[in-house]
Amino acid sequence: MKPKIEILEESNFKIKFILKSVSPALANSFRRAMKAHVPTLAVDYVDFYVNSSYLYDEIIAHRLGMLPIKTDLEKFNMQSECVCGGEGCPNCQISFRLNVEGPKVVYSGDFISDDPDIVFAIDNIPVLELFEGQQLMLEAVARLGTGREHAKFQPVSVCAYKIIPEITITDDCNKCKDCIEACPRDVFEFEDNRIKVKDVLNCSLCMECVKVCEQNALRVEETDSYLFTVEATGALPLRVVMRKALEILKNKAEEMNRIIEEIQ
Repeated sequence: MKPKIEILEESNFKIKFILKSVSPALANSFRRAMKAHVPTLAVDYVDFYVNSSYLYDEIIAHRLGMLPIKTDLEKFNMQSECVCGGEGCPNCQISFRLNVEGPKVVYSGDFISDDPDIVFAIDNIPVLELFEGQQLMLEAVARLGTGREHAKFQPVSVCAYKIIPEITITDDCNKCKDCIEACPRDVFEFEDNRIKVKDVLNCSLCMECVKVCEQNALRVEETDSYLFTVEATGALPLRVVMRKALEILKNKAEEMNRIIEEIQ
């Protein structure tokens, strides 16, 4: 069977889906590609002109680096692939400017971007508090990068999967209900005078149900389907992250095929 994705739940910042008919290696490669290979914008360095706050420049720069930025992959190049040779130009980087005085809590939405469409993904993240007489004036420069380089470039905050098992209850079951009591994930239920699988997606393959079944009426087997839970940072829509990750895996596979052919 061909690999297939079935969406179970989807919102702006979270998606749950089942990846079917793939090997464990491909499932894990998909996870790693979403976390480490899909590029996003993040603040790379900050020029401070005035900082009379209680925080050191380095602390503020680190906080800005971890703020997710809405990213348009069609507008920007990786610096290593840009015509400027990595020197920095409008095709590979963007600036965020700030000039404020206290008393004030500085939020991510207070920064002015060179491009009104490229802004911090969440505008109410507090960065620091300025008190009376304090001032902060800076320019933060963002560029594309990947999670392999630094966690601030990851487009997802959570990206995990687990194997979806196949649970079989045979006719040898004596309805003792020991498996229901032993299961820590509430997978089973007793209905219509028999034990049923209520929610196989909750199963963690702990095998506690199999251990307590004296009749050996339970079989819990691994399948080639995986339940993914992915949460976005807001830098990219989740479907864009998934699509881009698959494109990257495809390109890597084609490159490997070319290398093998050259060796042969």
